Amino acid sequence: MSLFHIKPKIYYGSDSLDILKTLEMKKVFIVTDKTMVKLGVINNITDILKERNVEIAVYSDVNPDPKDEEIIKGMLDFVSFDPDCVIALGGGSPIDACKGILYFVKKIKRAMNETEKLTFIAVPTTSGTGSEVTTYSVVTSGNKKIPLSDVEMLPDIAILNPVFTETLPPAVIGDTGMDVLTHAIEAYVSANPNLFSRTLAIGAIRTVFSNLVKNYENPSLEKERTNMQIASCMAGVAFSTSSLGINHSVAHSVGALFHKPHGRLNAVLMPKIIAFNAKNPAARKAYCEIARALDFIPKTEQEGVEILIKGIEMRNAKMGIPKRLRDLGIPKDEYFKQIDKIINDIENDMCTEYNPRKFSYAEIKELLEEVY
Repeated sequence: MSLFHIKPKIYYGSDSLDILKTLEMKKVFIVTDKTMVKLGVINNITDILKERNVEIAVYSDVNPDPKDEEIIKGMLDFVSFDPDCVIALGGGSPIDACKGILYFVKKIKRAMNETEKLTFIAVPTTSGTGSEVTTYSVVTSGNKKIPLSDVEMLPDIAILNPVFTETLPPAVIGDTGMDVLTHAIEAYVSANPNLFSRTLAIGAIRTVFSNLVKNYENPSLEKERTNMQIASCMAGVAFSTSSLGINHSVAHSVGALFHKPHGRLNAVLMPKIIAFNAKNPAARKAYCEIARALDFIPKTEQEGVEILIKGIEMRNAKMGIPKRLRDLGIPKDEYFKQIDKIINDIENDMCTEYNPRKFSYAEIKELLEEVY
């Protein structure tokens, strides 16, 4: 039986926060990070709630790549406050942390024959993860990133407001935007595609190609900011139903070991991952379809692959993203010392299951050497 799950109501545009003025809520638990609090970004939400005399609790002890102990601490605060609404505010890390908190609280309450009824709202402040519309969360435990997936982590409401991305540094815009592109391309070439996922993925890819560099060069442009938010959202819905691939599996492992930005890792890896996967005929055909959807006119499927790679490399270069992992400051000796662990992580990452090309140990090791 096939299933395409659509749940979050998506409110977008400059007045999208007005939905908070209409929802029934008495106690709101906000999961965010200290930067959102320090810069006053959270005030865009709390000011509305205070006007309504809504009781608020803020959990802001979330760091990049949220760790299991942060999830546990958030769970304790959540249970103590007992909210009827939860709002995740931030980039992928606060939203993933919030999902992790809800995931484990619901599991515990279910085991105790208790139910947890509340409204879950996600408010992304970057255009990258698409986490506001996905069933996925990534939690770090030790030196390992653990992807989780459960329909109960899907928000009820997503709010895409361009005010939250207006002051993003260009480097963050570039990194998160290329994460969107990775999501969309991997969703399209997945070994588990469907017409929904491929249509949304192509829409996201075209939007990123048209808007990301402009957004990077001039973050004040509201149209481009809004378009990138929507592209992130479309890509998130796409990969939620078709899955991702080894671009993310490699990025998960390398990111956990060397603490580099997830989106930047994806961007650096993407050209070589595409070339690697394109040795599979079905993947090669899919990559060429993407190139044609971008209005290129390749004469062969392989030429389509090469044009797509060149288009990605050009955008990386314009945004100061390097070509190799070594250029990210990852020590050579330590990287190659960890090769076997990275390969083991890749093999056990849920994103690997639907990668379009199957591979041997020797093949993935050669790829890891090449991307370095």
